[in-house]
Amino acid sequence: MNWLARLKEKTTGPSTAPAEPTKATSAGFVSAWEAPAADFGPVVNDPEFHSEDPDRWCWPKTEAMNGREIDLMIARSNLFSDRGMRTDDAERLADVLVNRDREMDDRRLCMECAHLSGRRCSASAIAGAGQNVVALVLLPQRCPAFKPAEVLWMSS
Repeated sequence: MNWLARLKEKTTGPSTAPAEPTKATSAGFVSAWEAPAADFGPVVNDPEFHSEDPDRWCWPKTEAMNGREIDLMIARSNLFSDRGMRTDDAERLADVLVNRDREMDDRRLCMECAHLSGRRCSASAIAGAGQNVVALVLLPQRCPAFKPAEVLWMSS
């Protein structure tokens, strides 16, 4: 008996008869427990699906960061914070640098360099400036004197 028929009967009390199951009018949802494994496609049969590698669904297959990128981002964020950036700005900049690394851009920031001392470059003579100059801290550039800070060496 369907709901419309029950409303038409105007029964006041609960029905003592067991309700009849409703029948689907079309092929609807099939639960994972009822469908054979072949219906899920090649993913279930893919050995990588069952792999224990935590980075199996990360870059370059998706936009998600892999473990190495996460470690490097944390190291950069801590370095930038130690060098005077606000924490949220440091994290934002470190996140931008993840994309720079993925695009294989060879420009670097003075903020990542071991030669940065305060706001001055201690290797400006090697870099070609000839004297101790104020570093362009947030400007990506190709510097011949660039040397990654020790924190970044340890995380990669």
